[in-house]
Amino acid sequence: DPEVLVAIASLVGLDAARARQILAGDGHAEAVRARQSLYRSAGVTSVPTVVFNERHLLAGAQTPEVYERVMRDLAAAA
Repeated sequence: DPEVLVAIASLVGLDAARARQILAGDGHAEAVRARQSLYRSAGVTSVPTVVFNERHLLAGAQTPEVYERVMRDLAAAA
């Protein structure tokens, strides 16, 4: 329901009228499709998938401990 998305946009401080306009149109469709294609070609095949630093994928639901370990490992490697 687009109005649910508009309400959420408003709750986080975005302009509700602009959110409604974006949701009603297809002005962002090309950019969205390009991003979908990018992630599909990178191996994203499930939801949720979290991408770290645009290079590391963590697929599927994970515990907070797994996210913490991954972020610590990536920080240590940086």
